[in-house]
Amino acid sequence: MYNIFDYLRWRGDLSFSVVGLSDADAVILSRLSYLPFDGILSPDFDTPLTVSQAADRIFSGETPVFLWNGDEKLLRELAACERYRHLPLYGYVNEVDDARQMQFSAMIIDLGSAWFVSYRGTDNTLVGWQEDFNMFFTFPVASQLEAKRYFDAAAEHFDGSFYLGGHSKGGNLAVYVSAFADEEIQERILGIYSLDGPGFELEHMKDSGFERIIDRIHTYVPQSSIFGMLFEHEENYSIIRSNQKGFLQHDIYSWEINRDSFVPLERKTGTSAFFDHTLTQFVAQMSVEERRNFTEAVFNIINSTEENTFDDMAEKIVKDIAIMLKSFTRLDTVTRSMVIARLLRFIKTAGTNFNDINPLTKENREIRREQKPRKYKRKRKKTQG
Repeated sequence: MYNIFDYLRWRGDLSFSVVGLSDADAVILSRLSYLPFDGILSPDFDTPLTVSQAADRIFSGETPVFLWNGDEKLLRELAACERYRHLPLYGYVNEVDDARQMQFSAMIIDLGSAWFVSYRGTDNTLVGWQEDFNMFFTFPVASQLEAKRYFDAAAEHFDGSFYLGGHSKGGNLAVYVSAFADEEIQERILGIYSLDGPGFELEHMKDSGFERIIDRIHTYVPQSSIFGMLFEHEENYSIIRSNQKGFLQHDIYSWEINRDSFVPLERKTGTSAFFDHTLTQFVAQMSVEERRNFTEAVFNIINSTEENTFDDMAEKIVKDIAIMLKSFTRLDTVTRSMVIARLLRFIKTAGTNFNDINPLTKENREIRREQKPRKYKRKRKKTQG
């Protein structure tokens, strides 16, 4: 089946003035904010570089470091593609703030007839992942506030209409910003794309302008989505096909494309339902303060390694595990008991849901066998001869 690289080969010779924004374009534009434009693009809104100019600078310098597999190939193909190579890029920011527990990155792409605000999702920094977990007890988190400040500044600087989009946490930021934007700014928003991005606790959205923009939100999740099923999606969402399994379906390069749109599916898999139910129940069993204490305790243990990214930890896995175990034993008795109790609770919840959802358990096999219509063999008549 085809993916976004096939889409570029098929439609890459047609500019946005000839054929407008598609779902496949929204994925690509949302991915641009993941690329290593640090020191290449200006953070202001007045000094653009085109995609091809930015790519030339990246590949002519020191060996660039890309966050995920496929990103380097994407940038090279975009730089050679007529549809993308001339697009101006503005206002690239990439901030990781330990004190605010914030990881935020964004940029703006000029499509000619409209602007596309691209929000990066979680990168490989420990701070970025900690901020994700902070969503379970804090609203808004720092990156949501920063995303709105960024868009307010862009809406004031640029005339015209906007699309907003992002993958993973970036999709959550795009929806948050659109929901809490002033009404006159909301009127300039043509569409919002949340690509396997988590939703929101519904009580947090009741005082926003969410209902005014709900029909412009395009939410897509792969069939075994885990990240995209966190919290609630008040808007409708579409299930799409990925050629990967489990967590790997979060990878946009695994999403199947039919010409310029995603390949749709009717329902999620049991894996997605399992994680959705397990995390929802696990969080519901704790008060907001208990969620905060658990998250802070776990990340205090992780941060005791003094690493900045998960890549750093992977390079020193044995050493860092020893450091974390030592840090755990140094916790006070109350905190240590709390962490153990919560982890055991999570395991118990997961075990219960696994038995309820997994079709291979003994109980479910018996249910399926009872529900399955019986087949009777026809008796053959004996023949002489």
